[in-house]
Amino acid sequence: MSAIDPTLAAQLKTALASGPTDLFAVLSALFTAVSGVRTATFIAVAPDKRATHRIGTSNPVDFPVGNVDPVADDVWNNTILGAMLPVIGDSVAGMAAFLPETDGLVAMGYGACSCFPIVIGGETRGVVAVLGDAGIFTPAALAEIETLLPIAALTFTFHGISKLTQEGISER
Repeated sequence: MSAIDPTLAAQLKTALASGPTDLFAVLSALFTAVSGVRTATFIAVAPDKRATHRIGTSNPVDFPVGNVDPVADDVWNNTILGAMLPVIGDSVAGMAAFLPETDGLVAMGYGACSCFPIVIGGETRGVVAVLGDAGIFTPAALAEIETLLPIAALTFTFHGISKLTQEGISER
């Protein structure tokens, strides 16, 4: 076993001291450094498990922070929140198997999307979603993403990061 890279450790230490915005910047850089990944978004699960909401992103223009989605009985929620497993869509058809908004992602130029649960203490506390061109989720890329997920879990060390306001829930 080797220690974490000292430069990355220093970046994480500084970001954790500064707050979530700086941590999302470091995490976004790490995930988008994976070959083919163009966008990374970070999604929290509300404590009452009724909704998920975007808390960070490498692309705030197309994926604004604050977007709230109700937890429904569908493939995405059942797989990520229920089974605590990732969903991998390495093609448009693969994305469409779990994302109803696939057409919108294709219109933005994406051909692949995968979502990875952040499981802490036996429950999914959040999700890292990564997007890029079709065919990017090779075994090597997936292995690299897997090594970054425990670092992404640091997001949930910030007090209240998963909470939604009542207004946020009622908008959906």
